Amino acid sequence: MQIDAVRIWAGEAQPVFICGIERSGTSMLQLALARHPALFAVPDVYETFMFATPEAILREPAPGMAVAYLGGERQLEWFRARYAVAGLGDDDLIRAFFHFAAHTVYPGQRPLEKTPSHVRQLARIFKLFPRARVIVCTRDMPAVVASYRKRMASEQAMGLPREVWGWMDRSTEALITHCLTVAEQVRAAATTHGAQMYVAPYAWLTADAPAALAALCAFAGLAPCDALLAPKPRQQSRVDSLLTRPIGPREASPADGAADAHEQAVVRARATALPPLWDTPGSLQALVGVNPASPTTV
Repeated sequence: MQIDAVRIWAGEAQPVFICGIERSGTSMLQLALARHPALFAVPDVYETFMFATPEAILREPAPGMAVAYLGGERQLEWFRARYAVAGLGDDDLIRAFFHFAAHTVYPGQRPLEKTPSHVRQLARIFKLFPRARVIVCTRDMPAVVASYRKRMASEQAMGLPREVWGWMDRSTEALITHCLTVAEQVRAAATTHGAQMYVAPYAWLTADAPAALAALCAFAGLAPCDALLAPKPRQQSRVDSLLTRPIGPREASPADGAADAHEQAVVRARATALPPLWDTPGSLQALVGVNPASPTTV
């Protein structure tokens, strides 16, 4: 396949990318949207990191979740045989990755992908896919801190090695800084692409999932779909058992208080620095202002 054809496809494609703050519902939202017949039927929670480290897909061993996203090792071999040509730059490698997935792994469907840290790659996302729709997941900052603590404790209790849970081992100050940095990255991207970005706060998404998912479908140019509210069809053992259930209200558990009262008070005080876009659902065009330079909508 000529790379020019891949570039043309990327310019016309209408992918849906999910990013934002970790522990804010990105996984459950990806699993729900993957049930929509118009989007990639990604079978599980796979974070490709393609916009951050595209060259990793050509290294040995390739990142496990990116390989799973492509459907396994055999498809990875096909991808490399077709696209891993000498001199292919990172941008074209990213385009080719999603082009391959759209034509070989999930034919006839629009790209769907979620990697929370791609919030730092928004400029590249819109450069390569000018008709993309980006859903940014956010969450009340004290709840983010508590969720980090709870998840890390669960994985430690299971005896998992540090390389699995080490990314969650952050100080309170580091988590606060991370949330504030993500908010600034979102705000900056919204000044030019606000019409193509939609904030989905965790509390909004779980309080009334039917209404929230209907709004997100409308934003992405998708028809309403009841399947989004179905439970995960393939039950399996996982640290976060909530991912096997439909999106809906999440009951608090004793472990949800993993961040103690003092820590929560400190975090809540610092959370006042977050902009309104952090906990207000909706298109960022309305929150940031009209940006007439935005590309053609879906």
